[in-house]
Amino acid sequence: MQDRDYYVPSRLDDQPRMLFWEMDEFFAMCIPFGIGIIIGYLFLGLIGGFLAAYAVGKLKAGRGRAIILHAIYWHMPSDSIFKMNRTPSSYIREFVG
Repeated sequence: MQDRDYYVPSRLDDQPRMLFWEMDEFFAMCIPFGIGIIIGYLFLGLIGGFLAAYAVGKLKAGRGRAIILHAIYWHMPSDSIFKMNRTPSSYIREFVG
């Protein structure tokens, strides 16, 4: 029987990681990098990707993991591509009932 090493997360609610970043930071880095590859500016895309990942990390720091979803909910129009059927529209401030 071979001895294998397995990664065991220290907490059950840990987000999946890619290299050093959490997945949302990694995707924030990949989008400018991919655009930089497409338009032919690889180095600028790489720098933009690192800056985007840094900005997302700073946005999430000290706040909840779902801060980006909260920002989308409050600042996007209610008929946006992110359909949140269980949540009321953000302009409704008081509820009767």
